[in-house]
Amino acid sequence: MSRDCGNKRTSASMDKPAVPSASGDPTPGSALRRHWWVCGLLLVTMIAITQPAQAHTRSQSFSSWSWQDTEVTGRFTIDARRATLLYADVPAGSAAATQSLPMRLADHLAGTVQLRQGDTVCRTIADPIPRPAAAGWLAVDLQFACPLSLSDQSAQLHIDALFRYAATHLHIAQIGQDAGQIERVLTPEHSTLTLGANATPRVVGLGEFVWLGATHVASGWDHIAFLAALLLLITGWRARLWTVTGFTIGHSITLALVVSGLLLPDGRTVEALIGFSVLYAALDAARQRGDLRHHAIRLWLIALAGIGLGSWLSGLSALAPGVWLACLLLSLRLGPAGTSTPAATTSGPLIATAFGLIHGAGFAGALLDLAISSDSLWRMLLGFNLGVELGQIGIVLVLAAAGAGLQRGWTRLRPQTAAHWPATLALCGLAGLGSHWFLLRALGG
Repeated sequence: MSRDCGNKRTSASMDKPAVPSASGDPTPGSALRRHWWVCGLLLVTMIAITQPAQAHTRSQSFSSWSWQDTEVTGRFTIDARRATLLYADVPAGSAAATQSLPMRLADHLAGTVQLRQGDTVCRTIADPIPRPAAAGWLAVDLQFACPLSLSDQSAQLHIDALFRYAATHLHIAQIGQDAGQIERVLTPEHSTLTLGANATPRVVGLGEFVWLGATHVASGWDHIAFLAALLLLITGWRARLWTVTGFTIGHSITLALVVSGLLLPDGRTVEALIGFSVLYAALDAARQRGDLRHHAIRLWLIALAGIGLGSWLSGLSALAPGVWLACLLLSLRLGPAGTSTPAATTSGPLIATAFGLIHGAGFAGALLDLAISSDSLWRMLLGFNLGVELGQIGIVLVLAAAGAGLQRGWTRLRPQTAAHWPATLALCGLAGLGSHWFLLRALGG
């Protein structure tokens, strides 16, 4: 793509619009391409969201707690990729540097999770114990014993999680007890909760979930890159609003399926396809603008097929063969350069909705390890997606303002190329980012 991105079309035949057929389609071939596109889109989505759960790019951890008399037990879970941050402050060559990741996490929790009853620190019954977890996840069990029964005196539970390693890290804690439930979103500023006699049974407020959704989408660079590519693909604010809403609808469907217990997303596949979504949206926008020639598209298809087949045969692929095939089928939709049809306006919301399922699947997979009630999950679904929608609108406004400023600046410097080059350069950058994320994650990086 690098040689062709930004080249103007020189062939007169490429500038001619496709001749409509009697059915109203530009050509039978274009209709066939749309059928391949729909099939590939559905296949990508189904493969991505119907396998064992792992994680998303958001820095989050989870825990569930219960107590009986003087004893408190809990399970802390986090995705393994995020847990590697625990090595960031470990001196090279030290004993901690050679620890396995589960043991490193257990040692970290031993020093950072504390339960106090009044002025007394509750003792640990046993050292934190790593436990089996879903693929890509780590789980550690913790046990404490307090001097008095929690029915008589409450205790303060402090969870440091990974706050010292990631400023935007969030920890979602749930305390289950017959008398009620306490659910909290913990942050570096609010990392302590109360359990026991004086604890007020409550659920996390809707506003906290709204904030969680807004910060979730705003902190994900792959989310932002995908939205930027969609903005370049779709023109007109009404169409863009529908496109952004489609992205939220995709999140909503994924989380609703998790609430009903019908969905177990595979994290490695999800993360790779998030990168692919950025690449695909950028290529589609470049195609609509006429920045991709026929042979560039053919080279992309050959490269995709070759990398997929080669990595699978060599055992380097983190993706199943069907995922590579689905990506290839979807890429067949990238037809001749500059074919701008009414379908281009409607493709943005459809692409955003379908890939929104994938972008939301990682967060949904994380929710599966958080044992909270169905009622709470529905409240989380509503608040989280409302926050995502508000966050996306804010991101779109910022991106649009930045794009307008860049366009004005370029117009002053190079007015003869202002209509073409700023967007073209942005698409090249987005395609490069998408390629990097997709290949790095697809090849097990």
